Amino acid sequence: MWPGRTRHITRPPIALVNRLARRLESEGRDIINLGQAILGLPPPSSALEAVRRGIAQPGTHAYSPDPGLDAVLARTATFLRTHKHITGASPRNLMLTCGASQAFANAVFTTTNPGDEVIVFGPYYFDHVFAIQLAACTPVEVPFAKEGSRFAIDLDLVERAVTAQTKGIVLVSPGNPTGFLADTGTLERLCQLCRRHELWLLSDETYDLLTFPPGTHVSPASLDVLERVCVVGSFSKTLGLAGWRIGYLHGPADMIEEAIKVQDALVVCAPVPAQLALLAALETIDTFSSRARSELLRRRDTMTRVLEASGLFDIHPPEGGTFLLARIRSAEPSLPFCTRLLEATGIVAVPGAAFGRHGEGHVRFSFGNQPVERILEAGERIAAVR
Repeated sequence: MWPGRTRHITRPPIALVNRLARRLESEGRDIINLGQAILGLPPPSSALEAVRRGIAQPGTHAYSPDPGLDAVLARTATFLRTHKHITGASPRNLMLTCGASQAFANAVFTTTNPGDEVIVFGPYYFDHVFAIQLAACTPVEVPFAKEGSRFAIDLDLVERAVTAQTKGIVLVSPGNPTGFLADTGTLERLCQLCRRHELWLLSDETYDLLTFPPGTHVSPASLDVLERVCVVGSFSKTLGLAGWRIGYLHGPADMIEEAIKVQDALVVCAPVPAQLALLAALETIDTFSSRARSELLRRRDTMTRVLEASGLFDIHPPEGGTFLLARIRSAEPSLPFCTRLLEATGIVAVPGAAFGRHGEGHVRFSFGNQPVERILEAGERIAAVR
């Protein structure tokens, strides 16, 4: 067994599926990738033009300050105030990161000590659990409750999971892989629970602007109920900048000061070209996100129809995000099912086992990265599977 701290961390089953997909594609198979949770739209043209202009400037090729360029921090703080209603957002409470994953790692390493426990809701996003384990902490999985076909948080279960070692709770809304969207009442009660037990609330809001009617995203940091809120954000999805690795961490100023130490040790700063792209892209975020939501809604509805028509799944309609979670009616384990689906049809999907024990028996299908025509084609292929 490997002697380092990674020995207890398992690679997610999606790695096995992706390896098989690459082999099949190299053999000439037509692969439809419904695995990766990205927004299949290019970033705003203004972002690309800003990078082209920036390449000619010497400063683009140097490090920025660890928290980010002043102008980009200021513009991101404005975004948090105007779009997420976090009234106290300012550059002092903010740092730019290499995507939401970097922001989450910064938050975990800053707010915990080895041996602490951190509550996650299952099915959970696997990279969060990996970061918690790398910090030598213990993830404690609390299952989502069900209200009909939608997911919900059972606060009584959360209360019972809190121990003297609990340091924080991870909330992902809209949720990955569930598409769960927390309402204001639930958020207020969750914040009150955190305040009673002096816990941090680590709120991953990667898909904040990509919600579906009638739902809207609410950040717990906008409620003024709890000071210990870390907002983890990304522009990978909302602005199509996944490969540029640009996100942010917002929280109390003293926590951000400590998080800078983590960032400097790991990556120093967010990529400067990506910061320039973000500065320009934020000027068009309203029109871009509106177009993205409209397109995602078409793709979501198409994906829902074709999966329901196959008779193979029960659907959990997502309230936000770029994917949906489907329960396998045959109760076949998710990794063999996804492997068989890929070999038979050329369709890549993520086994629910990747998202913990409460994800087993499910499959996550990502509709964000494929146009409606390819989703319809995927539906025809899936309909032939038995």
